Amino acid sequence: MPLPTSSLAKICNSLREYVGSLGEETTPDGWDVNVSIGAPGVNISSSIDINTINMFFYRFEPFGFDADALPADVQYIRVMCFITAFGVDEDTNEDLTVDFTAGFNELMMLSQVMRLFQENPVLQMEGDDENELWYTQFILRPLADEQINQIWSSQGDTVYRPSLIYEISLAPIEPLLNVTNPPKVASFGTYASTDMVNRFKHWPVNRDLRFPSAQTVSIDTFNPKWAPAVVMVTGIASDRQADLSLNFEVPVADGMADFSSFPEIDLWIAGDTLKSSDLTIIGQIYQNPKNADDESWMDIEPVTGLSADSSSLDMLSLPLPSPDSSAVSFTLNQSHWTGIDNTKNNWQLQIYVERYLMLDRDTNTWIDVEEDAAELRIRSNPLLITLTRETA
Repeated sequence: MPLPTSSLAKICNSLREYVGSLGEETTPDGWDVNVSIGAPGVNISSSIDINTINMFFYRFEPFGFDADALPADVQYIRVMCFITAFGVDEDTNEDLTVDFTAGFNELMMLSQVMRLFQENPVLQMEGDDENELWYTQFILRPLADEQINQIWSSQGDTVYRPSLIYEISLAPIEPLLNVTNPPKVASFGTYASTDMVNRFKHWPVNRDLRFPSAQTVSIDTFNPKWAPAVVMVTGIASDRQADLSLNFEVPVADGMADFSSFPEIDLWIAGDTLKSSDLTIIGQIYQNPKNADDESWMDIEPVTGLSADSSSLDMLSLPLPSPDSSAVSFTLNQSHWTGIDNTKNNWQLQIYVERYLMLDRDTNTWIDVEEDAAELRIRSNPLLITLTRETA
């Protein structure tokens, strides 16, 4: 009976297949190489009959910025991979003379691995869950003679062969059951009371709250991997305001939230104004209380085909409401809150602006593509909108 699969084993096997095909959909002609996983002293016998690359994943280190990870969170680790080439003598002309020695073939195999990881330093793989993607980076690491000796001295009678050390960063270790993400913190403030019962009460109306402030930003579109920026703009023409986080209250009628005056919010997007229809709004909605069979956050329907309003966001010169010529091109309304339910008590919507890129191998340039073809997705700063029922 096979062992249960795991994200780490799946990633290591994907790397084996990636090297086995040199990153191509079909293995290139002439690349008749076997790729194995495990300790070289165990996998490789004294006599082999095919050129072989062995990948020995020998060290696993925690990621340095995960001190606050919960037990049910995804854990990210760095993996050290010891890549060794085992060549064979080849007589390509069948004239009983060696045309390519084992040592020469070993150098060719290692050079192909280095070329592959240099040209494609980030590998995208399908994750365990639907629409989940994993990204790992290949980083060549030097190895001192003493460390090389330590590794090979543990491999029995296997003769030392030319090798490489690569760091694989970062490999996810996924839990069997993912943690349920709570609502986001939209604002914060301080309030002191001597009565512990007050911790269940609503925030006092006479106490100010602090929200993240929107800052002026300019987009460097000369960088092909520029990230879009976005803010929410509200208010009448004489009193416009830009925010990254907003709180609204909705009235209640017959025990249901009344969405008849649902807030409409202008989204001011900065990016490359020379491009069109290259941006997408994506996000998730949280509804409380949630059904027992619901996830905590549910994806909303993406809004595609958007374009940047400007190349910068100047907080001292906000766009005016429509139909002014400076008005933004997109306004968020209730229809974008996919699946919103007025029987719930409160709601949150977090949204981003994304762009999707793919590397054109012929020109070595990044080009805009649809999400399905993307090798790289670049996301803007987040926006957060919180709705609560009005209180008496």
